[in-house]
Amino acid sequence: MKIVYITNARLPTEKAHGVQIMKMNEALSGLGHDVTLIHPKRFQKEISHKKPIFIFYGVLETFQIKTLNFVDPYLIRPFLPRFIYKFVSFVTDFLWGLKSIGEALRLNPNLIMFRDNTPFSFLLASLRKITVAIEFHDMPPKIARRIFKYAIRKSTKTKCFSITSILAKDLEKELGLASNTISILPDAVDLSIFNKKAVIKQNKDKPLITYCGSLSIAKGVDLLIDSAKLLPEFNIKIIGGLDEDIYKYSEQTKSNHLDNVFFEGQISPNQVPLQLLESDILILPSSGKSKKSREYTSAMKLFEYLATGVPILASNIPSNSEILESEKNCVLFDPDDPQKLAYATKYLWENYDLRREISLNAIKLSEDYTWNNRSKIIMSEVCKFL
Repeated sequence: MKIVYITNARLPTEKAHGVQIMKMNEALSGLGHDVTLIHPKRFQKEISHKKPIFIFYGVLETFQIKTLNFVDPYLIRPFLPRFIYKFVSFVTDFLWGLKSIGEALRLNPNLIMFRDNTPFSFLLASLRKITVAIEFHDMPPKIARRIFKYAIRKSTKTKCFSITSILAKDLEKELGLASNTISILPDAVDLSIFNKKAVIKQNKDKPLITYCGSLSIAKGVDLLIDSAKLLPEFNIKIIGGLDEDIYKYSEQTKSNHLDNVFFEGQISPNQVPLQLLESDILILPSSGKSKKSREYTSAMKLFEYLATGVPILASNIPSNSEILESEKNCVLFDPDDPQKLAYATKYLWENYDLRREISLNAIKLSEDYTWNNRSKIIMSEVCKFL
């Protein structure tokens, strides 16, 4: 089957969606399909990003990438008032829809796939009566929702996927769809790069807790730093984040005289497994105050954590508990509470047998959430329209 995947994202990018896009295209091509990824050319500020996309992500070159020359609205964003930039963004999104679909149609695809950042591309594909599949990773803005709603109504060959069950239900309501119309499809992990598994240590002078991801309040980085002073017997390593974020949080740790928090900064995707395996506990301290974090997020690092077998601590919010079960494959703690996080950390570390059980169950669970399995589910669903 000939598949075209359209995104409006900068590639490479330090954000997790870049990994997700590349892994999905690799997995679809691994199933024997002829896959082409279409994306716009964007300015790369970071030197580390100025390298071939396949090399940056460590992905096999089993599919084609078409990087289209296109206007980059982000270059002028700092110089425009917000309402003007929103208008410019709307126009460029529409123009990207025209350009991307024009390029896609030249390839004569059987299926066009999207994420939720391409409403006009999706609309134009739907109007051409082409089989389309779309992944929703968040609730789209109001105007985009109207476009998606119209396009889905006009199309008889559309399959929608959502990364969490709550997001699926909310989307069905917003888009006027019947219950269970949207299939639930969480993110996944590439087990081939997580082939080594953790060795669970019984004793260690200063156990290492690791967080990997973006640095934001919604992701729980503030909570993790607030908890550090309650966990002087642990080292805490934080991987990821932009330079300005790292500087802000580094200053915060200095002002609080915390000598057990270390910032690793951004690392390439192929370095992640080793960094995680060096840890004794992996943490997902996501905030429950943010609706997106609480209900709409399928954290890719959750599945990477599972694959390592390193025991997991995670905040007890629906987006985590949809996948995880406390005392079986993780330990869950009440979100946004440094005392509860500190207590859960000590409880987990002091129970060696529990950590071993969690490790084994996590590894087993990760086998259900692979990019290959995810791609098979998508193809089984869209084949109904072909």
